[in-house]
Amino acid sequence: TRGPAERVAEAAEMLHEARRPVLLVGHGALLSHAERPIRVLAERLKIPVVTTLLGKGAFPENHELSLGMLGMHGTAYANFAVNDCDLIMSIGSRWDDRIVGQPDIFCKDAKRIHIDIDVSEWNKMIDTHCFIHGDAKLVVEELNTMAEPGDTADWLVQVARWKKKYPLKYPKRGGLKAEHVIDRAYQVCKGDAIVTTDVGQHQMWAAQFFKTHEPNTWVSS
Repeated sequence: TRGPAERVAEAAEMLHEARRPVLLVGHGALLSHAERPIRVLAERLKIPVVTTLLGKGAFPENHELSLGMLGMHGTAYANFAVNDCDLIMSIGSRWDDRIVGQPDIFCKDAKRIHIDIDVSEWNKMIDTHCFIHGDAKLVVEELNTMAEPGDTADWLVQVARWKKKYPLKYPKRGGLKAEHVIDRAYQVCKGDAIVTTDVGQHQMWAAQFFKTHEPNTWVSS
């Protein structure tokens, strides 16, 4: 389903009016093969993109609009953007506690749009202003025919400042670090790999330092 037409139109208008929007992309986007229309939407509307741990690969993390993973193990700049946005649109993400933290203060001053195939997720973790019950790929494709770009120029400048000021980093002295090994592996293969992880600290380091360029190349719990 493409979702109720009136809800999609409402979301399109909200995206157009937003000045500091963010797309939050989760595993549901990969399950519905929505990566291509999501990229089209982000590039057309010039909106930064953050992903969940299992959403890695739904948007290329080497793209200039990518802010990487958000939440307690995410990048600082992804969290700054989510904290300061005036609109957040979740595509196939269930707003789990690893990214939300305290639900009563998460994006409390922002408009919240939620696209999900599972209607039981409606207002389950976060109250939303616009819930679209539908397949992520079909809904985003529909949005691409309706949504017009807003003025996000100043927002993109601010996001770029955060990325430059708060990069992911690790100590280069005092012995070999796991983060260094993972980062070097990424540089050597230029991201052209299928990465699998177990559960633990290495999983978080891999999520941070091994950027995922293509869908279904990140396999993790």
